[in-house]
Amino acid sequence: MLELNDRELGKIVVTPNRRAKNIIARRKEDYIRLTVPQGFNPRRIPSLLEELRPRLLRIKPLPAITFAEEDVISSLTFEARLVRDPYQNSIRLTLKEGQLRIFVPEKIDITRNEVQQAIRDAINGALRLEAKRVLPAKTALFAKQHGLTYGNVKIGSSRGRWGSCSTHKDINYSLFLMLLPERLIDYVVLHELAHTVELNHSEKFWNLLKQMCGENTEILRRETKKFKSDGYRFLAGK
Repeated sequence: MLELNDRELGKIVVTPNRRAKNIIARRKEDYIRLTVPQGFNPRRIPSLLEELRPRLLRIKPLPAITFAEEDVISSLTFEARLVRDPYQNSIRLTLKEGQLRIFVPEKIDITRNEVQQAIRDAINGALRLEAKRVLPAKTALFAKQHGLTYGNVKIGSSRGRWGSCSTHKDINYSLFLMLLPERLIDYVVLHELAHTVELNHSEKFWNLLKQMCGENTEILRRETKKFKSDGYRFLAGK
């Protein structure tokens, strides 16, 4: 990943992606992301920017997503809400019976960037703990059902992919996976377990995954790839 600043365009993040066949430009809240094919020569960036500049200038930034008192962010295991607390001087949270309460001081301005970031960090912290509790257990259950073995299970904060599997059969999940509907979470877990047998996306891989899912894997794949929600945009900053 490479970051640079342009006088007109502002912050630009160049991200190589081995699955990208073309250059893709996306406007995020405070930067432009250029996704380029793996092996892209960084020396081409100045000429590329000049070529794309007229189009990039026309890309309007997405409106900022904020978390307000009436909003709810749903994950697999909890719903997060803000609660005004006249007795608190700082933000605190509780998680009980599927309800995550983020208590904020009564007089604090929750629209301030630093307050929104503190709320985001609090929810993501709870999301990570829940991901560590739920996703390894799901992996173990499905692996046992299908007679598969794997290495370690780790929880990261990837915003580019829901999961990945290494050549050593170690599986990594994004904590943001917990924001998906459960059937899509299960699909991602089964997808990564299938990679412990077939590392690439060959015909053998898709046939194996189809046997494991028992559903139309193409529909599940498309839904997972296209998933977006205001909660995800707020927490992942995308």
